[in-house]
Amino acid sequence: MNKRSMRILGFYQVQTMLAKLAPSKLSKEIARHLQPISDAEEVYRHLEDTEEAVRCRQREASIPFGGITDIRPALEKSRREMTLDAEECIQVWNNAQRYGDIRDFFHEKKDDYSQLAAQAETIGDFSQLCHQIATVFDQNHQVRDNASPELLRLRSRIAELERQTKRYIQGILKNKEYQKYFQDVLVTVRNNRYVVPVKQEYRHAFPGLVHDTSASGSTLYIEPMAIVNANNDLQEARLGETREIERIFKRLTATVGAQYDELMASTLCVGQLEFIFAKAELALQMKACRPGVSSRGRVKLLQARHPLIAADVVVPNTILIGGDYRILLITGSNTGGKTVAMKTLGLLVLMHQAGLFVPAAEASELPLFRDVFADIGDEQDISQNLSTFSSHMKQIVYILKHAGEDDLVLADEIGSGTDPAEGSAIAIAVLQSLYDKGASVMATTHYNDLKNFAYNTPGIENGHVEFDLDTLQPTYKLRIGSAGSSHAFSISERLGMPATVLERAKELRSKAQDVDMEAILTKLNAQAKRMDEEQAELEQRLLEARREQDALRKEKEKVSSRRQEILDSSRRDAMELKHNLRIEAESIIRELKQLSRDSSQQERAKSIEQARKAIQQISLPDREMQHRDPVDIRQLKPGQTVFVNSLDGLGSVEEIKGKKITISMRGMTVRVGIDDISAPYYDEVKKEKREERKAAQSSYRPIRTNSVATELNIIGKTGQQALPEVEKFLDQALLAGFSPVRIIHGKGSGALRKQIHEFLAAQPFVKSYTLDDAQNGGDGVTLVYF
Repeated sequence: MNKRSMRILGFYQVQTMLAKLAPSKLSKEIARHLQPISDAEEVYRHLEDTEEAVRCRQREASIPFGGITDIRPALEKSRREMTLDAEECIQVWNNAQRYGDIRDFFHEKKDDYSQLAAQAETIGDFSQLCHQIATVFDQNHQVRDNASPELLRLRSRIAELERQTKRYIQGILKNKEYQKYFQDVLVTVRNNRYVVPVKQEYRHAFPGLVHDTSASGSTLYIEPMAIVNANNDLQEARLGETREIERIFKRLTATVGAQYDELMASTLCVGQLEFIFAKAELALQMKACRPGVSSRGRVKLLQARHPLIAADVVVPNTILIGGDYRILLITGSNTGGKTVAMKTLGLLVLMHQAGLFVPAAEASELPLFRDVFADIGDEQDISQNLSTFSSHMKQIVYILKHAGEDDLVLADEIGSGTDPAEGSAIAIAVLQSLYDKGASVMATTHYNDLKNFAYNTPGIENGHVEFDLDTLQPTYKLRIGSAGSSHAFSISERLGMPATVLERAKELRSKAQDVDMEAILTKLNAQAKRMDEEQAELEQRLLEARREQDALRKEKEKVSSRRQEILDSSRRDAMELKHNLRIEAESIIRELKQLSRDSSQQERAKSIEQARKAIQQISLPDREMQHRDPVDIRQLKPGQTVFVNSLDGLGSVEEIKGKKITISMRGMTVRVGIDDISAPYYDEVKKEKREERKAAQSSYRPIRTNSVATELNIIGKTGQQALPEVEKFLDQALLAGFSPVRIIHGKGSGALRKQIHEFLAAQPFVKSYTLDDAQNGGDGVTLVYF
């Protein structure tokens, strides 16, 4: 990419922002060397890295980055067999542990962050290295006593010699003969040797070696002659400890050096991952998004913000280039935001092609440009005797020589700095040449000739930055589709230009040939602004209406859900009640049958009367029923489906006698009044029929639920043997709520089938019975419906 354009557009400031967010020295170096590229696959890979990192930052509670130091110098020393010191060994140990945490983290999350996990797989396994270093250092990063057998022996000897030497010193200090010589009764160390503080005046009275004096000179620190040998032995042991530790560090250095390649590759990989997460952090701070890659060379930046302008100051703008036009010509007032809009486009293109998210709205799109050329600002060079115009022309000439298809050109105040007529002509010729070369262009100007050129030339579009005539302030809003006025008079007035001078200028301007065009532009732009404001207001009202619609829909769904819950609860209660009624009725039937066998006529009559009273006492719970349409008794026919209010369920009309109706409800026959039935809903009838079909289909299979069968095989038995079994089978099936059930009696002579059918016809709880179809037994199987 063009280095001059990167500098002018502010890409290096973005690099600096990124480097501040990078946690380690290596990741900061990667950030400072970040460059935009034009290779599509590479750009896509870098953007995918950033997207996965952003997603990871938003989802995961913690990510094992941080606390990593730059161990590359230590690794280089180990490769050259230069012994590492304690701090370097600890840094390698710490990094190796962190590398393992990072590798394990992404291995567990490889399905969520596949591209980052693939990079983390290159991190080596340094568990053995960590173990070896951990045998040398403790958790406080001090060399362990047992780092080697020789070190343990030396430290034990040092401890013993220190105890002996301190004992000798304590004996000297407590000697009454020497008490008057000592400044303090303290054991002191100077030059790693134990000494005693002796008063200056007794220096010759106390035999020993002087190692130091106090600041005032009143105290001498003397090593008594009696402990010189002990101090020598102690010093020798300490020197041995130092040499042994050096040997241990040398051994560790060799271990680290043996894994130099793996450690260096892992270090670079972790640095790259840290850099990727710095990109994610920058995206989150900027509230940036990943733009789509436009395959047609179209720029579509929605609500784009300049990343180097404070968030509370920057004005978002939508920038569109491509499709019907490849050159966007921006006009408008000075200090109105033309250059900022152009720099926003250029910088966001560079960020995008460097794998960074851009501060713009979702659904934004950017193409991949081969290069970005920018001629922005006044860079006149006094040493080369270049004027403003010459400086601009020098850059324009360079751009014309090098720019081509798939390039982006940004030109500020094109053709300015010279005679307006000549400057306009040059600018038009330059824009036409760039269009012919296939480049995408965004340029700014104040020349009316260029505005006319854009209006009359296909492939070139006008745009302008708004200026509020009421406040005489720019709004910094970019509007595409019309040219704008420079508002030089308004700005001059705001800056304090004398009124007489302004009036004279306006008078002179009124005589110019293009004054009508300026007035028309001002009027058109004012109308466009009003239309935009009205459209924004309509969109806001539409948004509010949709919100209210959503709220009403949610409330309706909540009410419907609550209604359904109430209905489901009522149906469950009704089903439980029906089940209890069946059990109670069956109990009564069994008692009556037993009495019919064992009791006299008088006892049977008494029991029947008691059963009637018990049945009359069975009542349905009162409940507030939902409103349903009534049923016209004149149009009611047998077989018609109705809704029984008191039982909260559907039933089929069996018989109509006056205002009393006999209804069959899934194996139970009830008699209700005309006021207790209503018209069913269509969806209830459909659901009931579906359940009946399912029940009929399941009846063809032998099913056993809670140890109750749905079919009975009595083939080969006589009627006397079979009827008790049939009676018991029907009782159990009725209690379990099964309907229909199958009785397999076989074909034979038909005598057993006839007896079974006569028995079934006499049972009050049997609604109907029929022979099964030919595929499931035909004349040899009877289906019984309750």
